[in-house]
Amino acid sequence: MKVGIIGLGIMGSAYAANLLKAGLDVLGVDPAIEGRTQLEAAGGTTYEVVGPWVAECDLIIISVASPKVLSSVCWHLMKYLKPGQVVMETGTFAMADKLAAREAIEVGGAILLDAPVSGTGIQAAMADLVIMASGPTDAIDHARPFMAYLCHTIIDAGAFGAGTKLKFIANHAVALHNCAAAETLHYADSLGLDRDVVYSLLSKGAGQSKMLDLRMPLMMSGNYTPATAHMAMFEKDLAIIGADIRAQEISTPMFDAVSDLYEKSYSLVPMDYDTAAIFEVYRNTNGET
Repeated sequence: MKVGIIGLGIMGSAYAANLLKAGLDVLGVDPAIEGRTQLEAAGGTTYEVVGPWVAECDLIIISVASPKVLSSVCWHLMKYLKPGQVVMETGTFAMADKLAAREAIEVGGAILLDAPVSGTGIQAAMADLVIMASGPTDAIDHARPFMAYLCHTIIDAGAFGAGTKLKFIANHAVALHNCAAAETLHYADSLGLDRDVVYSLLSKGAGQSKMLDLRMPLMMSGNYTPATAHMAMFEKDLAIIGADIRAQEISTPMFDAVSDLYEKSYSLVPMDYDTAAIFEVYRNTNGET
C-alpha cells in the first residue's frame, strides 16, 4: 500500500514516519530539502513537486501551512488524480479555503476529506492525535485503516466541513488552556514554590490539562525550540477562529483575553518558538529575564 504525503513539515514528517513504521510505502513531496532528506533517511521516496506519481497512491494526505499553498497543491493534484481517489486534508483553514480545495480536487472526480487533526508535533510523532474526519462515509472508511496509524481516536464528524468546525472548537480550548498553564506557573513563581513540585501537583490533580502536561515543562525550562507547534502557525489559527467567532456573533470574553496575550507575545518572542512561549508575556510584565 502506498501513501502520498504533501508537505513534510513537523506534522507531515510525523505522519510519514508512522506510516513507514507500519510497513507502508510512503511517497512525500516538499520544496524544502530538510523534510525530503529526513524521509529518504527513513526509507521513503521523495519528490520536489507533485506529479504523475500521485496516481499510484492509495491515499494522499495534505499537510501544508497556508491557504495559498493549499490552493496551489489542490489544483496541481487535480491534473494527476484518478476518479474516486481519496485525498485527506489535515490542516486548519477557513471554511471557504476548505470548500475551494474540495472544488479543485473534485474536478477530476477525486474525493477530498476534510480531516483536521488535534495534537502537537510531539503527539503526532507518537501517533497520539485525534483526527476529525468529515466527508463521504465510503471515503472515510477507505482512509480509516491509514488514519489508525496516525492517531488514537478517529471521529467521524459527518458532512464535509464538520471536521473543521470541530477543529475550531479544539483550538479554542487549546488557546485557553495554554494561557491558563502559563498564568498558573507565573502565580506559583510569585509564591516562591518549587516548579517541579507545582508541576507534579497540577499534572495529577483536578487542574490537569493536556496543554499543561505538554507545555508547562517547556515554560519551566524556557526551551521553546524545536517547536511542537510554533507561534506563527497559532497566529494563523487564532485569526481564523476569531473571524469565525465574529461571524457567529457570540460573546467569548475568555478567548478575547487570551487573543490579546498572544498578540503581545508576537513582538516578544521569535515566531518559530513553541506556543509555550506565551509564558514570556507574563515574565516580561514583571520585568523578568
